[in-house]
Amino acid sequence: MELARQYGLYSVAHPLRLDYTQLKKRLGGVARIPKKVPAPGFVELIAAHPATVSEFLIEFESSLGSKMRIQWKGSAPPDWACLLRAWRESER
Repeated sequence: MELARQYGLYSVAHPLRLDYTQLKKRLGGVARIPKKVPAPGFVELIAAHPATVSEFLIEFESSLGSKMRIQWKGSAPPDWACLLRAWRESER
């Protein structure tokens, strides 16, 4: 019942296949509205002299918890946007 108070009635009742109305009655009415989890932020770091950087490290982490790390040595970084797009497509 604490999970229903924390995450909401439907979020608990549906995956566990519980009777929503019975759970609501046991809680004595409407459960607290769950707090929205803030969307992950994005940080971009730009080097002062990108031509002098010889090694790049790109890390992605999905909301499901899977991670991808790319270490790149070279004069120019790979197209990280295309890498991210391909990775997200493979997650589906």
